[in-house]
Amino acid sequence: MKLRKIITPLLLIPFLAGCTTLGMRTIPLEDLKSKYANEHSKFITIDGTTIHYRDEGKGPAIVLLHGVCASLHTWDGWVKELKDHYRLIRIDNPGFGLTGPLADGKYTPENYVMMFDKFVTAIGLEKFSIAANSLGGYISWNYCLKHPKKVDKLILIDSVGFKQDMPWLLNFAINPLVRPFARKMIPRFFINKAVAQVYGDPKRIKADTQTRYFELAMREGNKAAWIDIFFEMRKYSSLDTLSEGLKTIPHPVLVMWGSKDIWIPYEEIFPKWKNELPHAKFIVYQGVGHIPMEEIPQESARDAHLFLSGKMMQSKLATLKEK
Repeated sequence: MKLRKIITPLLLIPFLAGCTTLGMRTIPLEDLKSKYANEHSKFITIDGTTIHYRDEGKGPAIVLLHGVCASLHTWDGWVKELKDHYRLIRIDNPGFGLTGPLADGKYTPENYVMMFDKFVTAIGLEKFSIAANSLGGYISWNYCLKHPKKVDKLILIDSVGFKQDMPWLLNFAINPLVRPFARKMIPRFFINKAVAQVYGDPKRIKADTQTRYFELAMREGNKAAWIDIFFEMRKYSSLDTLSEGLKTIPHPVLVMWGSKDIWIPYEEIFPKWKNELPHAKFIVYQGVGHIPMEEIPQESARDAHLFLSGKMMQSKLATLKEK
């Protein structure tokens, strides 16, 4: 069995190398900015890392944190739906998007939490809510534990929180025999496969979405950063103590989940969240994958607004799509 796990990735290398787009190139940052930054984009340097973020809308502040392999663009639909009600600050997390790699190369959860606090302090946020997906969710609920007075409400979307196996694609990328190549080459096939895996319904995937994920991966330093992040994630996802502190989160929490999430499997992990946070509110979206905010932005944003505005009643939750 162990031999098969080593040989299988090796057999796939020639196939990946045969892809039309090898993902060996680097796209200049200025070229990426011209396409993926806009009039709302801002840049701020924290400890040598220049962070790309957008600040839009008016009202109570909400910070949006994306997950692994993504960028702040995953929240486009939410911003469109919610900007008339809230001030929405979304970030390209270090290692991803236009932000690129951390200056110190330390992708531990503790360092992410510290960087996030320095960011919100630098832009003058004193009290805010957080909505976060996947790895961003793990960063956010750990931030809540460390800085409880700064956070109002918390929305966790298919969040990391419990011991689990890593998604196959991420494990493949950090296989010792593949890792040296993956730090310099992430083929378009890999990106397209990853996007397909995080959507519940492939028909909802747009061609320009796949292109965006791929091109932002080609930012200088991002490929190597991804591999370092995957490697760090594998270490932490194997820990029995990963969920330590969850029960003590003092804030109102809404947990959203896609029933077809295979990266953080719904049937395996979602019940643990319900057990650990019995006083939280929970919504399951049938037929949706790992990123409901991107796959079904209108519906998930509407539910987020109901929660954040205090209009979400428990009776409503009982009639939602967990049937």
